Amino acid sequence: MAICVIIRDDEELDPLRKLGGKIASSMDEELELWALRPTEGCREVPPEDVLKLAAAEAPPLLIVGKRMNEATDDPKRKFSVKIFEQAVCQVMVVRVADALPQEDFKILVPCAGGYHSRRALKLAHRIAGSGTVAFQVRPDNDELSEEVGRRHLIKIAKKAGIPFEQIGHKIILGDHFIDLLREELKSGEYAMLIVGAASAGTLRRKLFGSLPDRLLDRGSSITSGVIRAEKSTGHRLRSMFANLIEVKLPQLQRDERLALFDEIESKSRWSFDFAALMGMATLIAGMGLLVNSGAVVIGAMLVAPLMMPLIGSGLALVQGNWPLCQRAVGAVVRGFILALVLGFGMGLLARFLQLGVTAQLEMRGNPNVLDLGVALVSGIAASYCVARPKLSGALAGVAIAAALVPPIATVGICSALGATSIARGAALLFGTNVVAVVLGAGINFYLAGIRGKHRSGEWARRGMISLVLICAGLVVPLSSVLFSTLSRSAAIEKKMKETLPEGVKIQSVTKMTGGGYEILIESASVPEKEILEKLQTVAGEGTKVKIRTNLVLE
Repeated sequence: MAICVIIRDDEELDPLRKLGGKIASSMDEELELWALRPTEGCREVPPEDVLKLAAAEAPPLLIVGKRMNEATDDPKRKFSVKIFEQAVCQVMVVRVADALPQEDFKILVPCAGGYHSRRALKLAHRIAGSGTVAFQVRPDNDELSEEVGRRHLIKIAKKAGIPFEQIGHKIILGDHFIDLLREELKSGEYAMLIVGAASAGTLRRKLFGSLPDRLLDRGSSITSGVIRAEKSTGHRLRSMFANLIEVKLPQLQRDERLALFDEIESKSRWSFDFAALMGMATLIAGMGLLVNSGAVVIGAMLVAPLMMPLIGSGLALVQGNWPLCQRAVGAVVRGFILALVLGFGMGLLARFLQLGVTAQLEMRGNPNVLDLGVALVSGIAASYCVARPKLSGALAGVAIAAALVPPIATVGICSALGATSIARGAALLFGTNVVAVVLGAGINFYLAGIRGKHRSGEWARRGMISLVLICAGLVVPLSSVLFSTLSRSAAIEKKMKETLPEGVKIQSVTKMTGGGYEILIESASVPEKEILEKLQTVAGEGTKVKIRTNLVLE
């Protein structure tokens, strides 16, 4: 085993070799240089083989240099970032300023308590011994803040396997970590800064992104480094899955994203056309519900424009696009109010005409977890179709699957008819559909490569987390409805089988849309009236029972 140092050019050879030798000697390991260019005394290793070689040889530490000007988006200049993120073994990326002193120098290690920061503290202790200084910034809440910070550092050192008395520590009270760390580095006491990465993204965001520009000048004499521990088996599996998605899932290109944003933003706003389509869809759905016609209700789903602003809401959450979110949510809320008012008006008319609650109305008053699943998949499918114009023909089918307008019309009609339990169930169904469709759209857009700027996405992340929690919360009551229905049907079927005389068999008992049971009987003759009465008794008084008989010749 050997400490391995990657050398990319002659300028890196001397400082990285000296630093690597210092670390290797402190760890009682040999030093091995991997050169990406032919350099005397080094092994030539092609860049594309570095990760494979690191996985095969599994060095205790792989060191790669970070150039001062490596801040471009050119993938070839992102070599150190790729090695840091993808290497299986422990990796440290360093920016070497001046050579480290031979003896008696200090290394500053910011300690947050994470696994990687403990690795940084452990490595610094091996290199500098008592010259290691654990650094922490804590808010100045009360007179005990500094003591609390000291106890925290003691625990961190203990987890790292280092006696606390063998290292130094520095606790500063304040709120601005970067500014306070910069002031500490300006003291001139330290020759090196080692940061433990909380994740692969830490390299970009904190050490080699904006942080070096704020902490270190290019002429600084401080060598800075970030260390990441070796990846666990679980981490490797997650990385493999992430790479598989990135390779296999088609990513939206720039022109496709532009077309998508333009279409969604234009169709996710409240307008006369939107209101007209929403009103007509509600009237069609209401008439279909009152005359108990499923075909008419399906027609209303095709007319309703509500799907697009829901997809727009999902896009807004992924992008962190607050103006789009306001427009889309505003369109959904206004559309809901319009449909609810029209539905209530149709319910008053139905009450005047003495029309009752139909099976189409009843079936929307008892949602279960399957409705949640349908809406979630529909949101993914709808956003997928919108993002790819050649698949727009499938959008109509998705609109039918994720019924949005019929539940609103049901709420209004049943509220007017006094069927409050059905109205509550329909309202729950609509809310379930809305949450699941938005969440599904957001998931699809994220996987398709759409991202927002980090600084504008805090509210969006909270919104997405809220949707996930709401969906998780809905699973319990919706699942209980499904399981209770299934268990009741199974119990009734068992009782019915026990009731029937010998020679008469029940092939199936199916719960009908709108309530009641359809029973398929196998018998050599038409069942007698007494048998039918027994089946009705088991089903319950007032429960609709439909019996079909398959005559079997003996």
